[in-house]
Amino acid sequence: MKRARCEQGRGFTLLELMVSIAMVAILVTVALPSYSSLRQEQLVKAATQAIYTDMMLLKSESIKRNQGLSLIIFNSGQSNWCYRIAIDGTATCTSCNTTCSTLEGRKGGDATEFPGISLSANYGESASNIRPIDFSPRRGSLTAGHVLLSANAYSMQVVTYHLGRVRSCAPAGSKVGGVPAC
Repeated sequence: MKRARCEQGRGFTLLELMVSIAMVAILVTVALPSYSSLRQEQLVKAATQAIYTDMMLLKSESIKRNQGLSLIIFNSGQSNWCYRIAIDGTATCTSCNTTCSTLEGRKGGDATEFPGISLSANYGESASNIRPIDFSPRRGSLTAGHVLLSANAYSMQVVTYHLGRVRSCAPAGSKVGGVPAC
């Protein structure tokens, strides 16, 4: 009986493997910055949507309960920002570490949920760096102003009006796509 000879030519040569690895390295080098930018844009959108949703929830709950409610922003303009929902006023909710009220399972949000996102607000600030946004049961009216969320060239705003309108938009110069301009 004769043994079959091993066929040569199966597999890859060292040169083919090196070319393949070089091509993968080039693709990763090109794609990584795009992925990072996409991630930042999506984080800005997610943070904006979270604040917008909580504001709309507070507006409807204020009308439903016929009582004033607040969304309190702490440390605006700093890296350790947060916002909390206050059903019983601002007296018991004094910082990011305080256990504040919850509403429909929502307590608010903070910078740890959205890494790299900065938050600044133009609502009136108290001496202890607290910015309350008050929701009135009367026609859902609330404090006028805006919350700006940004990361590098990506930024979005949640804008509130005295008559109760809440909307999100992209300020001029923002690279966030698919969002109406402010």
